[in-house]
Amino acid sequence: MYQLFNSPVLTVDQPRRAPSARSEYKVFDGRGTLVARAAEGDVSALKKAFRIVIGDGGAGRVVHVESPDGHPLLTVQGGPNWAMVHLPDGTVVGSIREAPSRRHAFDILDAAQRPIGGMDAGPWRRKFRIVDANGTHVAQMDKKWKGFATEMALSADKYRLDIHQAIADPLRTLVVMSPLAIDLILYEGKDWIPG
Repeated sequence: MYQLFNSPVLTVDQPRRAPSARSEYKVFDGRGTLVARAAEGDVSALKKAFRIVIGDGGAGRVVHVESPDGHPLLTVQGGPNWAMVHLPDGTVVGSIREAPSRRHAFDILDAAQRPIGGMDAGPWRRKFRIVDANGTHVAQMDKKWKGFATEMALSADKYRLDIHQAIADPLRTLVVMSPLAIDLILYEGKDWIPG
């Protein structure tokens, strides 16, 4: 299996850019080796300008995840309160959705929309405790602080994902993609218009 899915520690870094312009990420393993790149496909200059001025958050974005040498691995599609993960052939792996009945929480669902895990984000939505269907803490994702100006005005987020134990698919794939999914759901919408 590809290195992205074998590393127990991943760091997802987003380059500095104007809010909402184009979703881009680099994924590193625990030793700092680039293991994947992720980005939206072609986004026209007009659409980027529209996003910067009007803002559109992460809804409707499709981020393609590739190996460092360009082989397609996965696709993450963002919605208003959800993100869906697909294989390169379009097969749905599962999704991460805001939990309607719990505050600051997300459900991790398989392709048939059955719960296979969850994420508790806490009130600040910066530390995400990831559990399997039995409630076992299997991973921890933390959104790192990148400074006041960056946090408020730019889309340049950074996440660290620590996977504590072996996890079977599809949960493993969804946990690995959780930083991109959460970024699309919560943070890609650092829009200029106060909310």
